[in-house]
Amino acid sequence: MSTLNKLQRQIFEKLFNMKTGYVLDFSNKTFRDFVRTSVGKDIFDEDYEKACDELGYPSHSKANRLRCFWDIESDATVHKLLRDLLDYYEYLYDCDNEKNWKLFEKAKFILDESLETGSNGEEFFLQREFDVPDFFSLGFDENIVTMLNSRMNEIRICLNNEAYLASIFLIGSTLEGILLGIASQYPEEYGRANSSPREKNGKVKKFDKWKLNDLINVSYEIGFLKRDVKVFSHYLRDFRNYIHPYKQLEDKFYPNKHTALLCEQVLKAAIYELSRIGNFIKNEPR
Repeated sequence: MSTLNKLQRQIFEKLFNMKTGYVLDFSNKTFRDFVRTSVGKDIFDEDYEKACDELGYPSHSKANRLRCFWDIESDATVHKLLRDLLDYYEYLYDCDNEKNWKLFEKAKFILDESLETGSNGEEFFLQREFDVPDFFSLGFDENIVTMLNSRMNEIRICLNNEAYLASIFLIGSTLEGILLGIASQYPEEYGRANSSPREKNGKVKKFDKWKLNDLINVSYEIGFLKRDVKVFSHYLRDFRNYIHPYKQLEDKFYPNKHTALLCEQVLKAAIYELSRIGNFIKNEPR
């Protein structure tokens, strides 16, 4: 059973317009396909119908099936489906209505907050699937795209050959380069953020003087990265500091496959989020 409380459920119910018995614009078939693709569950299976009856959801509507899903499935499974539903909602609607936008932000916060307060935060994050777009979608020129593609290939070689420490260093430096490139494309947004690093005279530092920590924090503050990506990006930043052998020896840091895959997931998630900047700017409330 998931740990969604009553208030949290009400927020998702209102956002998805479940009081009608529906869930967003899904038909029975499209909702069945969506859930199956997201978490590998058949929400129209007989077991769900029996559970609906036992839990007091006799109508077997899409909304009641989703309520039943919240009741019987694990946190990891529920959060994965809700995350995908929020991504679908963001794609489906422009969120130009301020009330809907605030509700959407509350729903996102519920899921992101679990990363810091729940014991399964890493599991939730690792279960997310990202269709990593072409680097050209980030607005980079051909030369840097060629280099980034080469780095991604090297990262996979390192992971496939259990060179986990090397993969983490490559992932961290690649993320820093990508964020620096994005900051250079959006100097006004990055320059006016409260968390922008500044000189003693109060002026914002030139971007080539920013650290990975600064790039992560500002990218999150201005809405280019979501909270879960920010949280785990800082994990990656910390791991990358072990490029210094004495620091690694002092802390006895010996990364395993899980650690390396978590870092790779951070990079994939960041690329995916940054490719959607155009949509974010279009929908940003003024």
